[in-house]
Amino acid sequence: MKKIIFLLTVCGFCLFACNPAIDIPSYIYVDSVTFTCQNSQGSISSKITDVRLTVNGDDRGSYDIPALIPVLASGKAKIQIQPVVFKNGLSQQRMVNYTYNLYDDYRQLKKGQVDTIRPQFTYSDLTQFYFIENFEDAGIKFSSTGAPVVKTTDDNLLLHVANDNSINHTAGMICFEKNDSNSLFELKTISPVYLTSTSMTVCFLELNYSGTQNIEVGAYFNDPSNNKSTQEVIAIVNATTQLKNWRKLYINLTEAINKADFNVTNFDLYIKGYSGGINQTDTFLLDNIKLIYI
Repeated sequence: MKKIIFLLTVCGFCLFACNPAIDIPSYIYVDSVTFTCQNSQGSISSKITDVRLTVNGDDRGSYDIPALIPVLASGKAKIQIQPVVFKNGLSQQRMVNYTYNLYDDYRQLKKGQVDTIRPQFTYSDLTQFYFIENFEDAGIKFSSTGAPVVKTTDDNLLLHVANDNSINHTAGMICFEKNDSNSLFELKTISPVYLTSTSMTVCFLELNYSGTQNIEVGAYFNDPSNNKSTQEVIAIVNATTQLKNWRKLYINLTEAINKADFNVTNFDLYIKGYSGGINQTDTFLLDNIKLIYI
């Protein structure tokens, strides 16, 4: 870090000496972020990949973490940082996670110098939890079709998150054995979800996934006027390289809910997966499923 500051200072003075009209920037360095939440809000598992920076109301764009960001401002400045995550597990598509709070602070910026900021994020005060399924309670909030979901306590398969005070002793597991009569599984919410475009602004399904095959996440939008349901595939989540390599996912339900037919009053969430073949064994692991909205 000291080398970075030294090099930036030298470069800044050199540019100024060669051309006094050049404005020397200040620098904001975001080397890491943290996320915490209350025990009632489930696991602190998160994956914030980028930050979006605003300085004195001016949007400076998004940057991969760690990020060294030049800023043409000095003196007292209002710094706002938003957390950015992979949309539907895709690194090519990123989005601000509005269910997390906005980092908001004032900093005294100096030209040619680096100000290090390590934002701490939590859930926004506006964020509502429709349900949390961490497979720790007696029941499960999903019905199962095809291969059944069971609870595993195998420590070698569980998700381990440093400094997590929530309970992570159990995960949901679906297994396919060789010559299994089942070729798929589908978990579907037992109770319909009553969220529409008029009752929410943003809606995410958070979950941790590890498995040997892809899974499909979507919704059945229910129209009581004609007793019909329309299926919407929202995300295809790739398999993990090993069962110990859990993925943190943020599935954006907002767009699907907003474009649902006007007569739709509720929907059923589903998670679906297929066996890789009759001669193959496959395992799917799920944990910390949270349906959250604002």
